[in-house]
Amino acid sequence: MIAHVPVRINETLEPVEKIETLRLVLTWPSNEAILALKNLWRNEKVRKFLGGIIADEIINQKINELQNHWELHKFGLWVVCEKISNQAIGVCGLHYSEDGIEISYMFFPEFWGKGFASEAVVASIIYGFNTLKIECIIAITQTENTKSCQLLKSIGMRYMSNFMRFNASQSLFELKRNECHMINSSKI
Repeated sequence: MIAHVPVRINETLEPVEKIETLRLVLTWPSNEAILALKNLWRNEKVRKFLGGIIADEIINQKINELQNHWELHKFGLWVVCEKISNQAIGVCGLHYSEDGIEISYMFFPEFWGKGFASEAVVASIIYGFNTLKIECIIAITQTENTKSCQLLKSIGMRYMSNFMRFNASQSLFELKRNECHMINSSKI
């Protein structure tokens, strides 16, 4: 089991509607934007290490939870759009989990291997440290998901340990705000 991480958030936070990077725009999840992303939860490749594809009613519940997180906490998973095409290519952002504040992401397979996930993850983490004043950000991914583990290491997150959850070995990564100089900001 993972020790719960103390969480401190900038309580005077005004919600930010978007973050721009060199190639991406990360926006809060409007109903229109999120509709384009429903197929993320239906895609076998995307969901391979995330428990498999899920039914439409569960997708709707996940979307409601995603939007409610924003309402409650003024941050959450962003809809990630490619600047050139303005196409929604995935979701990425910070959220409360049972283990602390976690970075999570899902991208359509046709956008894998192009650095988009790294770019969005780094932008989200920098936002978390600089704007939200989060002290520690974690990432949890199946150990078997070597590409995700590699991405987290490449941006500067530190591998902490493995543990069992959902009948699979999970790898825990973390980065603390006082270590944010370790983040590879060349990714954005």
